[in-house]
Amino acid sequence: MTRVLVVANRTASTPALLAEVGARARAGASVTVLIPPEKTDHRDWTDEEAARLVGHAADQTVECLDPGPDALDTIHDAVGADEFDEIIVCTKQEHLARWVHHDLPRRLEHLGLPVYVIPPDEDVPDDIREGLPAGWKYPEIGPLT
Repeated sequence: MTRVLVVANRTASTPALLAEVGARARAGASVTVLIPPEKTDHRDWTDEEAARLVGHAADQTVECLDPGPDALDTIHDAVGADEFDEIIVCTKQEHLARWVHHDLPRRLEHLGLPVYVIPPDEDVPDDIREGLPAGWKYPEIGPLT
């Protein structure tokens, strides 16, 4: 069974993320969600909301992984403990820009797992897209039904 870590905020691309999660689950994958922390006190969705929405899309119970004080360290630890086989990233544009600035894409790439990016919306600036490794995949998202 493929174990997928979904690193996601609620964005305009959440329907595309849910469609991709559903496709992976239908292929037999299990899904865990990690919500990157916000710089403000207001979270875009709670663990309960994320688990419910992603779980509904996956038609399975979905656990949320606590990001801890540093989400990247948490991801590294989980991957190092052989808990996941793939990572799907769908974060807000400002998260993606900050993560590109801090070289998160290459740091995740060094983990040796496939990383799939669902951009937060279609208008992601080129400088952010260009900061993502060429090996990162952008899933072909079919029509949402």
